[in-house]
Amino acid sequence: MSRWSNNNPSADRRQRWLSYWHLLIALVSRDIRARYRRTVLGPLWAIIPAILATAIYSFLGGLVNVDSEGAPRLAFVFAATVPWTFFQSSVVRIPYGVISNGNLLRKMPVPRQIFPFVVLLTNFFDFLMAAVVLVIALQLLGIPITAAWLWLPLLVLQLGLLSWTVGIGVSAITIYRRDLLHGIGQIMQVWLFLTPVIYGSGELESRMQLLHTLNPAVGVIDGFRRVFVFGQPPDLNLLLTSLIVIGLGLLVAFPLFNTMSRYFADVV
Repeated sequence: MSRWSNNNPSADRRQRWLSYWHLLIALVSRDIRARYRRTVLGPLWAIIPAILATAIYSFLGGLVNVDSEGAPRLAFVFAATVPWTFFQSSVVRIPYGVISNGNLLRKMPVPRQIFPFVVLLTNFFDFLMAAVVLVIALQLLGIPITAAWLWLPLLVLQLGLLSWTVGIGVSAITIYRRDLLHGIGQIMQVWLFLTPVIYGSGELESRMQLLHTLNPAVGVIDGFRRVFVFGQPPDLNLLLTSLIVIGLGLLVAFPLFNTMSRYFADVV
């Protein structure tokens, strides 16, 4: 009799989740290789978007004389651009990650939630590459590594949770209304300017208090900047508020995704 027989349901369950884990790793490995295959610069494309965005945002910030709170403008903007690029890229790519795996959905029963995780982990590779460049840039600008950097794992987890929550919510709707996919990029551009990436969190708080409170990206992005550039712990009130808003969003996005994903195989 097989060791994974019905007489041992807990072992069957472990085996099933182990197979899902192997599938997740295989899909992430496949997507990372496919993203940089046959490219001239290869993995350098993982850091180019964040570097270009930092250059543009720094230029715009200098043009309108945005206060960088005494920090070098490049560091001030770069520290916020790296996590923002991960968030924006994840939200935009998660629906396409589901669509591109349509054949797999039709061939085998797999948890639909695995495909957003594939996108997150693939983008996390880019995030790590960009973060290494950020650390080098900070050192060149004379900004030291401090004990505040111990907060980074918590910030990364909250950034991933925010990206996953928004990503699955967007996927649940756009998989069935493909024309909405074309608007995600524009929506994220608007969200960018409503988030303290180019400017500081204090400016948003003084001018648009309600938006400062309800925008779940504010606490996370501000936290990365405080830790990397100013050597300070993140604002715990902002992080907690962000976590509450993310949690409320997850209460809507997760059931919606689970309900709609039952029919993904029929439309992707």
